[in-house]
Amino acid sequence: MTWFVNYRLDNSVSVADRGLAYGDGVFETIRVFPQCFLQINDHLSRLFRGLSKLAMPFSSDQKSSLYNFLHSDVLPFINEESVVKIIVSRGEGGRGYLAPESCIHSIIIGILPAPDYQIHREKGVSLSVSPVPVSSNRFLSGIKHLNRLENVIAKQYLSSPDFEAIMVNGNRELVECIQSNIFWCKQGQLYTPSLEQSGVQGTYRKAIIENQSNYIVQVGRFLLGDLMAADEVFITNSLMGVVPVISVTGVSFPIGVHTRKLQILMQAKDMHGVH
Repeated sequence: MTWFVNYRLDNSVSVADRGLAYGDGVFETIRVFPQCFLQINDHLSRLFRGLSKLAMPFSSDQKSSLYNFLHSDVLPFINEESVVKIIVSRGEGGRGYLAPESCIHSIIIGILPAPDYQIHREKGVSLSVSPVPVSSNRFLSGIKHLNRLENVIAKQYLSSPDFEAIMVNGNRELVECIQSNIFWCKQGQLYTPSLEQSGVQGTYRKAIIENQSNYIVQVGRFLLGDLMAADEVFITNSLMGVVPVISVTGVSFPIGVHTRKLQILMQAKDMHGVH
């Protein structure tokens, strides 16, 4: 693993960093191949949107510096499929929860081995329903902030053979899975939960909703019963792509034609950038 801290090769940060003390920051994990980041613009847009939501926006110069560093200094380290993780915190300062008037961001970039999800994409996965509810907070919804305790606890409850767990809010409405977004298909129509109050707006979710003219995605408030009535189910994130779901709480689902079609369409879109 290779780490950069504030654009220098380093693997340590200050113990006074607000990211450590309060989770005061955001992060992204980006799939990368030699000479190519996948969905780089969507990832950076979400990163910058999150920083603005937390009232510590990047200036135009800071955005350019990060983008240029990723391409000029990080890409040369990539010689196989990898994951680049970007963490940006508010840095040091302030008193207690009160943030400093002007922050000096801590910018941490890591190069990590890529997980292999090929077998999951081919064979499909099983889901459970997590006992850990998702908090509703429209101020934090959508962004990948550093406070991921709900996901950490939910992961501890996840047990084999389930690959992922569905997380619901206090009203028992579907939100997402622990580390992925969820879709289902009913009579050729795609559905996915609204993330207005909670959850992470995944870059793959965004691409399917906005860029696949083959499908209109119905985004709304749904219960588990809506999902269980589906013809086919799949989950997505930027590292695993589109992964079919073959079982939810022990109820079987087929790997459907629409899931396979989206796998092909999205993979073609990804590989277009690589080649």
